[in-house]
Amino acid sequence: MLMLLKNSPFIRFAGSIQLAVPLLTSIALVLIGATFYEAQVGSAIVQQQIYKSGWFGLLMFALALNLGVSAMSRFPWRGARKVGFALTHLGLIVLIAGSAAVIHLGVEGMLPLRTDLGANRQLRLQGEVLEVLLPDGSSRAVDVAIGSNGKVRQQQIAGLTAIDYRDRTIAATQFVEGVGDNPALHVRLTSQRMGQAVDEWLAASPLSAREVSLGPATLELVQANDEAELEREMTPPDPANPWGVLVLERSGNRREVNVRESVGQTIRLGRDYSVRLVGFWPDFRLNDRNEPETASERLNNPALQVQVKSARGEERWFVFGRDNLAPVRTVVSGQPQDVNVEYVPPVKADANVFRAIAGPQGDWYYTVNASSGFQSGSLAVNNPIQLGWADFQIEVADTLRHAEVRREVLEADSTASDAVPALLVEGERGDRHWMQWGVPEAFETEAGSLYAVYSPKSLELPFAVNLKEFVVDRNEGTESVAMWTSQIRLDDLESGSQEQRKVWMNHPTWYRGWKIAQASWNPGDLRQSTLQVKREPAWVTALTWTGSLLVVAGIGVMFYGPSVSKRFRSTTAGRTNSEQSTIPETSERPSEAIA
Repeated sequence: MLMLLKNSPFIRFAGSIQLAVPLLTSIALVLIGATFYEAQVGSAIVQQQIYKSGWFGLLMFALALNLGVSAMSRFPWRGARKVGFALTHLGLIVLIAGSAAVIHLGVEGMLPLRTDLGANRQLRLQGEVLEVLLPDGSSRAVDVAIGSNGKVRQQQIAGLTAIDYRDRTIAATQFVEGVGDNPALHVRLTSQRMGQAVDEWLAASPLSAREVSLGPATLELVQANDEAELEREMTPPDPANPWGVLVLERSGNRREVNVRESVGQTIRLGRDYSVRLVGFWPDFRLNDRNEPETASERLNNPALQVQVKSARGEERWFVFGRDNLAPVRTVVSGQPQDVNVEYVPPVKADANVFRAIAGPQGDWYYTVNASSGFQSGSLAVNNPIQLGWADFQIEVADTLRHAEVRREVLEADSTASDAVPALLVEGERGDRHWMQWGVPEAFETEAGSLYAVYSPKSLELPFAVNLKEFVVDRNEGTESVAMWTSQIRLDDLESGSQEQRKVWMNHPTWYRGWKIAQASWNPGDLRQSTLQVKREPAWVTALTWTGSLLVVAGIGVMFYGPSVSKRFRSTTAGRTNSEQSTIPETSERPSEAIA
């Protein structure tokens, strides 16, 4: 059967040198071209368009098949040269398989971490992607090719065309009169003594426009939905009650409780009900384990947890200070409790804060808290207000009740710390938008509106990494850096378990098949560290090592096997001759002895 296959014209051609030479030539030309192409578009695009493509995989498979057939055509492998030839070809086949596994199964990216932020599981991969949400609800994505010269390779997806790219941009936000309930105002903050003048827009929406931080001072906008809320916002802060009031009511029995004095305390409501104030969070949020925590000590989003017990059962409440957030009630046991719980947050008493208040009737008010005290009043256009912060004064230049956002993306200089890349995308109707990282844009099409977003390529890890501490060791007596270490916590999202690890240069750690290594750090900010996270299954690593060893062993057997075999045979022959020469000779010839 083997002889029939060997004599087959197809088999002979599949393992022939006539096929191997064109295959190797084609692969070499592709690799040379990919090297020059990578300099224009980057390695991520080359990986996607060439090394991970089906046609390149078919080319490598044809080479592996040629090597395998060529080795099998010399079976049985007798002699050192044939054995070495077979080992070398087998090693090359294993190397091709290992390389394909690395390209298609391996993942590598950067994971930025900070000690003052929570755990991160968003791995930043190389390259950028343009994602599109179509009117029918489906989505599509395409890799964006950015050359080393900063030019974008024009690509089309769902009628959108990427036509230009900028590496550093900032967004200037403007507000114009439109539709919808969205109050906004344009304010100007000036100081003659310091020679400063700052123009800012404040608006109820988007959320980022509600507050502007100017170093030690803050400008805010608050929308009062009714007269009671307006009165509460205009009320001076009560230093004796900085966390607000918890209001408990049942069957006409009403009780107000000072939150700060009652955290951890049990409060009686009538004879049968007990209420325990379990916890308070000034700036409530859920961490990556869905546990409540506070993002800061400022009363940006105050919330509290209340436990209500009676003979009927037990109930847990989460009550929020924002009027648009309803309480969250959970029955722990028994039946729902006949109790109403309400939280009345305090008036913010933060120092150096100017707060503009959009009243329910379309009018404007303000409060300002400074070292000189608290003041409030009506807010009018072109009416300067002394703030009490040095000689700073604020003046309203314009007000809008139905504001709409207009964003303009501008090219940033090298001093802008918040600059991000942007992609210019044109829709099928000719409308163009500069799209910054992570900011979605809408495009009108014949089938309806579609939404596109330009963002870095990323991958969610099956675990989260938290930077507990970043330690820099310096050489004794000098300021030169000897070593830097990231002390991290690994959170398993499935089991909830945690592990403490240390990662430093050339000393990575492995977790659930992922290699975590120290990549870079910021000498100007020791709260920051960047890790390299790479997934490469152990069997893939074993495959590449095995292929390399087989190639080395095969070449060694091919080139040195014959001489070693010849020397071994000559040594064996010499030993045999030597043994024969030691046989004693008789004094008589055999014929003579017989005679």
